[in-house]
Amino acid sequence: MLSNSFKTLMASIVTLLVLLLMILWMAGAFEEKIASGINPVVNQYSGPTLTLIPERIPLFEEVTASVQSGQTTQVAAQIQAKIKAIYVKSGDSIKAGQLLVSLDDQNLKARRAQAAQNLNVINARLQQAKSHFTRTQNLYAKESATLVDLEAAKADYESLKSQLLSARQALNETQYVLDYSQIKATFAARVIDRYAEPGDIASPGKTLLSIYDPASLRFEAHVRESVAIALKPGQVLEARIDTLDKTLPVTIAEIVPAADPGTRSLLIKTHDEQQTGLFPGMFARLRIPQGDEQVLLIPEGYLHQVGQLDVVWVLEGGQPVRRFVRIGQGYPDGRIKIIAGLKAGEQIILPKQALSAN
Repeated sequence: MLSNSFKTLMASIVTLLVLLLMILWMAGAFEEKIASGINPVVNQYSGPTLTLIPERIPLFEEVTASVQSGQTTQVAAQIQAKIKAIYVKSGDSIKAGQLLVSLDDQNLKARRAQAAQNLNVINARLQQAKSHFTRTQNLYAKESATLVDLEAAKADYESLKSQLLSARQALNETQYVLDYSQIKATFAARVIDRYAEPGDIASPGKTLLSIYDPASLRFEAHVRESVAIALKPGQVLEARIDTLDKTLPVTIAEIVPAADPGTRSLLIKTHDEQQTGLFPGMFARLRIPQGDEQVLLIPEGYLHQVGQLDVVWVLEGGQPVRRFVRIGQGYPDGRIKIIAGLKAGEQIILPKQALSAN
């Protein structure tokens, strides 16, 4: 019994001694000490650095805009008839005067033929009435016809002249209606969509096609009041279309002189834009100048990410030191705006060179 207790005690003592030795080793108790007053030699960083110099850059306010067409038309029939053919589809480019839709015109042609026949009949009767009136005039001059006969012949002649005029108007009307069966483009355009198919019944007011003029495309944006009141027609802005990766110069054409009470903004319209690749409804951003500001910009290559944090290596005391920064927007030249973490005059180092030096 005593022997077991002694063994347990000795095991505990040995364990404590081992732990103590490990703690002393980790604390550097067994390493060679540096004499007091003597500092270790540290190599100074001598690689390339970039000195931060503040710059003044233009300040812009970006507002959401969209591409709109200045001329969009809903193509509809002016008569009720069955659709015989539609010659265009979505995306097609069309010319002014091009045939778009044909309607069934059999009944219309029959009405025109009937009106033409009626005109011919009345015209023939008019020629007879004219001859009769002339003959009656001659007989009346020879006192071989009475005044009643002359007035009757004249009345018949004048009546047929009126009927002939009405018949011509009726024929012209049937021709106009017949022309409505051929729906043509009134201007050069592009088809947005078609809403009917052959065999459907077209009626006045029912949209068959939607078209727009590509030459009338423009940017429209709602700009807050405090910014819009400083803008003027003719002023040049920048429009950014991310889908096309393009930045275009645009000129203000109109500023609608009425604010939206809900958003407290004014509608801005630019001049027609002759740009390929634009479609109505596309998203864009207008960049409106708002003076300038002083900022620090660094090339993107000097930025290093640690997780979701942004880090820049700064030269401090001759050595690269890692420093967390807060960044802003990027610029087309590859530089990034520093919001916090760096000061003008400091020197920064590329991450690869800083890590090699360490």
